Order: sequence, then C-alpha cells, then structure tokens
Amino acid sequence: MGSEKLAVVNLHAAPGLSNALGFLYTAYMDRIPMVIIGGQQTSSHLSDEPRLYGDLTTISKPVVKASFEARNANEGVKFLIRAIKTSLTPPYGPTFLSIPEDLEDKEVNIAARSFMHKVELCCREDEVKEVMDEINSFDKIAIVAGYEIDVFNAHDEMREFAEKINSPVFAEPFASRTPFETPHKLFAGDLPRRSSEINKVLQDFPAVLIIGGSVNNVLFPDDEALKGKEVIEVTYDWIEASRRPWKTLVCNPRDFLKLAIKYAKPHAFSPVKVSPPRNQKVEEIMKLLYPRLGNYAIFDEAPSYREIIRSIVGYKRRLFFANRAGFIGWAIPASFGYSSAGGKALAIVGDGSFNYSFQALWSATKYGGIMKVLVINNQGYNSLKGWGNTNAEILSPITSPWKLASSYGFEGKEFDDYKKGIEWLMEGNTQKLAELKV
Repeated sequence: MGSEKLAVVNLHAAPGLSNALGFLYTAYMDRIPMVIIGGQQTSSHLSDEPRLYGDLTTISKPVVKASFEARNANEGVKFLIRAIKTSLTPPYGPTFLSIPEDLEDKEVNIAARSFMHKVELCCREDEVKEVMDEINSFDKIAIVAGYEIDVFNAHDEMREFAEKINSPVFAEPFASRTPFETPHKLFAGDLPRRSSEINKVLQDFPAVLIIGGSVNNVLFPDDEALKGKEVIEVTYDWIEASRRPWKTLVCNPRDFLKLAIKYAKPHAFSPVKVSPPRNQKVEEIMKLLYPRLGNYAIFDEAPSYREIIRSIVGYKRRLFFANRAGFIGWAIPASFGYSSAGGKALAIVGDGSFNYSFQALWSATKYGGIMKVLVINNQGYNSLKGWGNTNAEILSPITSPWKLASSYGFEGKEFDDYKKGIEWLMEGNTQKLAELKV
C-alpha cells in the first residue's frame, strides 16, 4: 500500500486461506497489487479431500481479481507470471495461485526471461478538453478527490488545478488515502457517511467533478447519489467507471490533471465546509498528537471518531492510510507491515478494532521497526451502538489493550493524563502502545 510494489503472501491450505479472507477482501477493495500463494494438498489425492483440502480457487474467487490452481510444475510457473501481470494491470488488486505441495520439489525447464509488464493509462488531450469545456460551462462546481490522487502522487497537480478553477475540494467518503493535502483554504472536508447527507452538502452545486475516487463508498446508501446533477468522473479504475450512470473518463488522474490545468477557468467560489461531529476528549487527544507526528504514517481505524481525527490530524501525501472495505482489525497488521519495510508507523485504533488483530504485535516485536499504537478506549463498540441506537451489553466489552500488548513484548501503558500519554508514546524511535480512555 505504501509503495505500489507487488506484495507476495503465502497462506497455508484451506484453513489459512479461510482465515485471511477478510484481509483479502480489504486488499481487493483497496486495489492493492498482491499475489497470494496458497499451499494445496497433494495433487494425486485431491479427489479424496484429505485434511486441509479445500476448493481454494472457489473460496478465493469473490475477493481476488483472478484465481488459478496449478496441475503440474510448468503450470505453476506460467500461472505465477499470469497472476503477477493480472495483479499489476489496472485496476490493481490481489490474485490467487493454488500450488499442490508435491509440486514444490519439481524441476521446471523454462528459459528465464527478464520480467516486464507496463500498462500506460494516458489521457487524450482532446477528451480532456471536452471534459473541461463542459466543466467551464457551469458557474460553479464541486470537486470530489479520492485515493487515486495519492496512488499516482498527483497532489501538486490536484492543488494547482483546484486553485486555478477556484472550487472547493471534498474528500470522498471514507477516503483510504490522502485525496488532498491539508490544511488548504480550498479543502472543504470529508463527505459524510450517508448519501442523503452528501446530496445535502453538495446541493448548491449544479455540477460535480470526481477525480480518482467514488461517492458511492458510503455506509448508508439511503438516497440516489448526486441525483439531478451533472457529474463527470475521472478514474484509472474501469470497474468503478462501469458501475456509474454518469459520464466517465478512464485514465491516469495525474495525467488528466496535467492537461486539465491548461483549460481550467476560474469559477464562482462557494465557501462550503463539512463540519465533523464533536467529542471534546478525542479532540484534545488529537490536538496534542498533531504537532508530534513528524513523518509518521498514520493508519486510521477508530470508526467512532473518524471525522474528528481527520479534521485535526489532516491529510499528508503518502502518509495517511485507512481501508475502503470497512474491515475491522486492519490497522495494526498494516502498520506493522509498513514499519517492517522501514517506515515509521502510527496506528490510531479503537478498543473494538484492537480486539481483532492484536496478535500482529507479536510479529511487530520480532520483525517490525518503528511502530506506535494509540488506542482510544471508549469501552465498547460505540460506532455500532450509535448507529444501531442500542446499549446492548455485548457491544460494551471492558478490555485492557495495553496488557495484551505487554504480554506480546510490545511495551504498553495506560494513561489518565492525555498529555503525558501522547508525550510518552511519541518519544523515541521505539515500539510503544498508549491506551487513553475517553
């Protein structure tokens, strides 16, 4: 996720694949280039369905771009190349290859070739001009920027385009990467979780330009998105484009912006700002954290306070990550992966999210690098309780994440004093977990 390079994952037979399905679904939704190799039972006895056997291609198929199973060693090599190329073809995503265990020791007589697979998604200038002619015909427009801006490192082009066209920029709902660097006077905030609320925020704009994202990745699709508006969407993702009824242009958003800047004309500015919900304690924590972030990459998984966190901490290019799938338990393993590759990672998680994948802290102590974990403990699943309007006891587990972290050798402490907690957490290039109750 942090580099756009191909990732390789090994999973153990049917149980290992089944355990990983939630993470594969997230990788699929996040368009992560990844090849998953699953060990299969001995090929000569698959019909007997022995222990650990499963129909791996069928199990994996809904959450990957393509799924293959090798029947001999030559196929194993050919399918591996095919899986890599499929994963690296836009839109990126995971692919799966099942390899029976008896093929591991087989020799393959295939000539080695240097690997190359390049796919260009250049925009035609005449098509960009056509889009901009239509955009310029409106007195004002809203821009919705998405995760592809960060994937293609198009931040400079996005800022220059927005400034020239003089229009507010909204972050797509549940942005998984930095869509627009903040603070900036044109940044209007994150679009809400309900499509009806998105329509209300954008009600005064006759036209909407979506660049590198989606307005349909909402938690509550309670209304037709952007109804009654002229909408143009630019994305590298032809699958996303094919799902939408409005005008779409499939190409590299950075390439589009470079060309569009030439034709952009100033519009009437509409000073719109999305106001996040309020929580005094969480706001205090984030304000204490903000000046200490430096070049830490943030992995955000505190669903109850998502909007508050982003409104204060803000977006920085290639230093902010979340997941598009709504999967719980993603941030700690993701931050471990980032830190093990040499980056400095900070996971901001709720106590509910922490409960799903704290085992990754053991891996972090053994193989990780500079990694911090901030647990905002509201003693339960407040997001579910709030949206479901219930105080059911099952949604209010009382846990002590810092104790679990310590049991894995990952230094953890709990603090009543938020300032002391943040100072301790961010001090030094070591692995730490701070638990703050709100």
